[in-house]
Amino acid sequence: MIVRMKEIFLFTLSSQVEETIDELGSLGLVDIREIKQPGSAQIERIAEKARRAETAIAMLENFAKSNSGNKKKPKSNSYDPGRITEYVLNTEAFSKQCKDTLEHLQQQLNWYQTWGKNIDIKDFAYLEKKGIFIRLYKVDVTDLNSLPENQYIEIFPGKGNKKLVALFSQSDTDKLNFKEEPLPSFSLEEIKRQIFRKKRQLNEVENYLTVQAENLTILHDYLKYLQDQLKTLKALGAMGDIEGNIKYLRGFIPHNAVDTFKNKALENKWGYQIKEPENPEEVPVYIKNPKWVSIINPVMKFIDIVPGYKEVDVSIYFLIAFALFFAMLVGDAGYGALFLMMTFLFRRKLSKQVQLLIYVLSGATMIWGVLSGTYFGSEKIAAIPFLNHLIIPEIASFGADNIAFMMHLSFLIGAIHLTVAHSIRIVQFINSSKLLSEIGWIAFVWGLFFVAENLVLGKALPAWNNWLFIAGALLVTLFSREGKTFISSMLSSLANLPLSLINGFSDIVSYVRLFAVGMATATVASSFNNMILPQGVDLSFLKLLMAVVALILGHGLNIILALMAVMVHGVRLNMLEFAGHLGVQFSGEAYQPFKLNGVRKEPAG
Repeated sequence: MIVRMKEIFLFTLSSQVEETIDELGSLGLVDIREIKQPGSAQIERIAEKARRAETAIAMLENFAKSNSGNKKKPKSNSYDPGRITEYVLNTEAFSKQCKDTLEHLQQQLNWYQTWGKNIDIKDFAYLEKKGIFIRLYKVDVTDLNSLPENQYIEIFPGKGNKKLVALFSQSDTDKLNFKEEPLPSFSLEEIKRQIFRKKRQLNEVENYLTVQAENLTILHDYLKYLQDQLKTLKALGAMGDIEGNIKYLRGFIPHNAVDTFKNKALENKWGYQIKEPENPEEVPVYIKNPKWVSIINPVMKFIDIVPGYKEVDVSIYFLIAFALFFAMLVGDAGYGALFLMMTFLFRRKLSKQVQLLIYVLSGATMIWGVLSGTYFGSEKIAAIPFLNHLIIPEIASFGADNIAFMMHLSFLIGAIHLTVAHSIRIVQFINSSKLLSEIGWIAFVWGLFFVAENLVLGKALPAWNNWLFIAGALLVTLFSREGKTFISSMLSSLANLPLSLINGFSDIVSYVRLFAVGMATATVASSFNNMILPQGVDLSFLKLLMAVVALILGHGLNIILALMAVMVHGVRLNMLEFAGHLGVQFSGEAYQPFKLNGVRKEPAG
């Protein structure tokens, strides 16, 4: 649910403003809003330091992760964290430069391995001074006949279908019509020395990063210190001023935190004003739900949407519908069991909320897969007597002519889903005549449901279906808008009615994707099985091993496509169709209370 917020104004003496900000940071309840735009070179400077520290930490963490098997752990030398940050960031550019140079040197080393290790590169320059020019080429064997006969050319053995060709000439303009092999810049011995030196430098960089990875705790504290500085400077810069003596700020706090704030204000002798927000559009949104509902939070954060302060929190509705949509779109008990097993194996790398969410989605998928008889797309597994008795024929994936029923079920789910949306709005408008328009919309939804069944499945319309549209049209036209006059409101509603009906019809029909995509997932899985094991598992060991690899790749691809479908279709039905009928525009801004890490002093090594 969306927690009710209060708007506050806090007043403090200018001489105590920094202590006030520190206390607010430790309180961690006030979402501060700008009185004036903060801006200073110091803020930009600290922000840049924080960005560079974050980058350095990410580099060291990635390095430590990729070198976790290295038992050699040099003793860490502690330095100033700012210097560590700069040195670590510089290693990236230096390493790239070393690797580029090594690649260039390796190409020159390959030249000597191709043309001869005993060649002295200085001889080419000496001969040029004497008027003799040598150009080198690698030529396909098939092109040797096209070499000119009026020039002095030597052909040497090469590798594969390539021959080494040298053109000797007394003119520096003579060339063959092939790509010329450039001469190396250094002698063979010099190239070897430079390669050794560059490899040693890269090894030194690696040793340095290994040492500095031991200082990650210092860098994390340094980043927290910078973040505290940055937040404090922004908060100070955003405060208003009264004649140079009083500083004040504006913000929002949850209504149930007012007493805590008042106690802190009394303790620090702050002045304050607390009132109801005047403009709901600028109120931050604080969503607090029971733990079982909060498991949907990772999905909401992933798609990065927040309902408006006066809108409805869709978390619980999203969770229930998303679990059903996930089960229908993936639809395979084998895949569900695989998700469950992988989550259990990697549970330490996942947050508790993510774990519980995947358990719920996996469980729903397994239930749907069992009831539809889908196990890795295998009809033979589904035919096992015990499992076969659990199948509901109307939703079975194989061996049943149930397309019409599945489309009917999809339309029915859509109608119920949209009815729930309008029912919630009835509760919202319980003290307003607009609730009658929501009842009208429920009539429209079911009228459109029967029309969809008639047009798509050929089912006869109920005799009373027209009354659904008549009642819906009257209620929506008369009560959906509250304009200056009754007539203007009615005309406005009537003008929008045709387009609204078309959109409502397309919304219900769009739920058929639950059936279509789910069927596609099962069909693709079955097709992989039939292609890879057309005659069952009666194969030699080697062929069986290759078949297992092919099945893993095939089903892996199918799982990826199914999960993509969930993110596209499962999220869409909640965020567009359902939220659209619920009137949720996700125009809100998340509640972000001002909170400091409490690192007052720059950490030192």
